[in-house]
Amino acid sequence: MAFLTTADYGLQIRAEIRGLLTDGDDTLLTAAAYAAQVEMESYLRGRFDVEAIFTALGPAAAVPADGDTPEVPARADARNPQIVMYLVDMALYHLHSRQNPRNVPQIRQDRYDQVISWLKMVRKGELSAGLPIEPPTNPDGTPDPDSILPRGGSLPKQVNAY
Repeated sequence: MAFLTTADYGLQIRAEIRGLLTDGDDTLLTAAAYAAQVEMESYLRGRFDVEAIFTALGPAAAVPADGDTPEVPARADARNPQIVMYLVDMALYHLHSRQNPRNVPQIRQDRYDQVISWLKMVRKGELSAGLPIEPPTNPDGTPDPDSILPRGGSLPKQVNAY
C-alpha cells in the first residue's frame, strides 16, 4: 500500500498541473512518490523506525454495513503531516525533473533543498521531528528489550600536581 495518495498532492499542486506532469498516468505519480520515500528513508534509517513511520495509515471514510458485511468506522489520518508534506515536495521535484531536468521551477528546487536540509538536521539530532526512534536490536537483528541507549561520558577530570 502506498504511503501517499493522490489527495495528498492537493495542497501543493493543482490537479491540472499534476496531470500535465504525469501525462495523465498515475503510475508515474506512484513511482515518483516511491522514489521520494526511499530517498527519505535513507536519511532517517539508523536513527528512526522507518517501518513505523511509513506503515502509518492514512484517513479512510466510513463504510456502512451491507448484508453480511459489518460497518467499518471512519479512520483518522495517523501519518505524520510533516513527513507527508515533505514527501509530496520530493515527489513533485522528481516529476518536474523528469519533464526537464535543467528547467525545474525555482519553487520546487527551493522546497526540495529545504527538505534535504531538514532531513540532515533531523538525522544529526539538531531538530526534534517527533518521529518514533528505532528500537534497540541484538547483533542477529532480534529486538533487545533489556538494552539501554548508549550514554556518553568520561571519567572525572584528574588534577595531578607534582
